[in-house]
Amino acid sequence: MIENKLSFFFKHQIWHVGGTIVLFYIGAQFADLQNNSNTFIGISALSWFMFAMSIPLIHQVYVWICWRSELCWKSITNTIGFKGYVILFFILIISRLSAIVLCFVDYGSLYKPNWFVWILAIVIFIPGVYTMYSVKKYFGFLRAAGADHFDSKYRDMPFEKRGIFKLTPNAMYVFAIGIPFGFAVATGSQSMFVVSIYTYISIWLHYFCTEKEDFKVIYGNN
Repeated sequence: MIENKLSFFFKHQIWHVGGTIVLFYIGAQFADLQNNSNTFIGISALSWFMFAMSIPLIHQVYVWICWRSELCWKSITNTIGFKGYVILFFILIISRLSAIVLCFVDYGSLYKPNWFVWILAIVIFIPGVYTMYSVKKYFGFLRAAGADHFDSKYRDMPFEKRGIFKLTPNAMYVFAIGIPFGFAVATGSQSMFVVSIYTYISIWLHYFCTEKEDFKVIYGNN
């Protein structure tokens, strides 16, 4: 039971959203794209960078609002429903792939890629890809989208300990979110390194400020 719903809705969000905005600003200072004339489908490298930086912020704010409003007032269930939430959730997830374009319009801006960094990138990709496999096979993409906030049957499921989850219960944040680093290493893109670091830190802000607090309400002492 949530005693003060409005207070819980905003709990720790000054650190989550405010921290992500600060990270966005700091990251933008390290992206040197003013003199980059490369484009893709008529869109400049700088615009691709800003898009790649904006999507994680939009995605995390969307998840915070949906999760907390559902826990407090069943707002999503009473409006767009879980299906509507999930559709937009995965549209935003897919939109994060726009960062791959950034890799190539900013290719080699930090260093010239070679065989060594390509092999290193593969090493980085392996745990990330295995994480996605484990999510699909054992965890489920709907559960990964936060289904336990909407459907009580997910709250009775045990925490997953198969596949990559044998190593850590937070495999999606530890390994899967590291995939952008593989692209950054493989292409030598300075701006992609910025996006990767920003994405990695911001998702942990989401975990500690939003998801972990929600777990206390959903699972109690379990």
